[in-house]
Amino acid sequence: MKEVILVLVVLIMLPVTVQSQINWTEHLITTDYLFASWVYAIDVDGDNDVDVLGTAYEDNEITWWENDGNQNFSEHTIDDTFYGAYCVHAIDIDGDTDIDVVGAAADSNIVAWWENDGDENFTYHELSSSFNSAISVHAVDVEPDGDVDIVGGGYWIGQIAWWENDGNENFTEHSITPGFPSLWQIHACDLEGDGDIDVLGASAGSHSIAWWENDGNEDFTQRTVVSGFTEACGVYAIDVDDDSDIDVVGAAQGMHRISWFENDGYENFVERIVDANFLSARGVFAIDLDNDTDIDALGTAFQGYEVAWWENDGLQNFTKHTIALNDTGAAAVYAADVDGDTDIDVLSASSGSDKIVWRESDLVGIEEDGGVNITGHNFGATITNNIQLPNDKSFKLYDISGREINELNPAPGVYFLKVDGAIIQKVIKIR
Repeated sequence: MKEVILVLVVLIMLPVTVQSQINWTEHLITTDYLFASWVYAIDVDGDNDVDVLGTAYEDNEITWWENDGNQNFSEHTIDDTFYGAYCVHAIDIDGDTDIDVVGAAADSNIVAWWENDGDENFTYHELSSSFNSAISVHAVDVEPDGDVDIVGGGYWIGQIAWWENDGNENFTEHSITPGFPSLWQIHACDLEGDGDIDVLGASAGSHSIAWWENDGNEDFTQRTVVSGFTEACGVYAIDVDDDSDIDVVGAAQGMHRISWFENDGYENFVERIVDANFLSARGVFAIDLDNDTDIDALGTAFQGYEVAWWENDGLQNFTKHTIALNDTGAAAVYAADVDGDTDIDVLSASSGSDKIVWRESDLVGIEEDGGVNITGHNFGATITNNIQLPNDKSFKLYDISGREINELNPAPGVYFLKVDGAIIQKVIKIR
């Protein structure tokens, strides 16, 4: 088999047995961010460390915090007149290799993006000023035609739409659904593995999580993941059980529940309860936190003031571990390797305490010993110099924004390796 040599070295990952022994050290990013509603992490300025983005609903602000490489964060305002700023996402929208920003503002009914000029000066571009109670946004190549489109959701009416990028950042709005009432969050991904992007939504009004199937021509058909999921407000998608299809993770505030929904391979979903007593469950995320090659769950409890993770034993039995109990109005949660030490840290935004924090994981790093080519599913996760990928297109590398990486020298950070259609999360460390 012909191989593409990227001149990297893949090192064997030694087993790490943590059994809930991850300790977390809290680091405050801001404590004066009124009604902090969202948090996201990505390398905004291209200096090979992870920066942080957030929204403050009552401050009407979208902000990024620059990491100096030693996890000292400097605040930079992107927009402080984005009334009711609620959600932020970041990705290279215009294909110029720097990171742009997308946001949703509930009070001003706006979905917009900010163009990065390469020096982190951001120019505002409005997609819609009449998108009722815009509350959630996600940027991804929906068609896919090689450029980045934008998907958004609004709270009260519950409309979901996507904005088609013509390749020159002229955007055309297309409705996905006119009403999924009290929509809290949308998430876009290829749920059925057919090469196009589907859309998920969590609706507190209809007490359900649904997905909209893309037929390949961007005509969307609504399907149900779960009904009777009281005050559904959080949704994420990932292969939880490592069976090469995409499952769904959700939060139901009214049921105080975190669940995952097992995909049988034909997009029939069966609910598996992770936690049925997580007070006002709000935010949800999933990633391999303990580096044991299975997917763990993360969540926030809005009235419980809690951030927690649930350890997957590999058979999808989940054990709860509290990360923090002092996050008043814990709203959003995200995870990334903030400090570049090859383990996954946790970030949260808390509306009641007006803060965004990251919590440092003390998980033992991966030993760097022994080399191996990537030729199957069982391979190491640390790269210090060079990698070999088979030239059969079954292996693809993506950064944490979802952008495919075709560079010979990827920057240090967290990457996703897609193998035979199944997303396997690997931490890549490049010196």
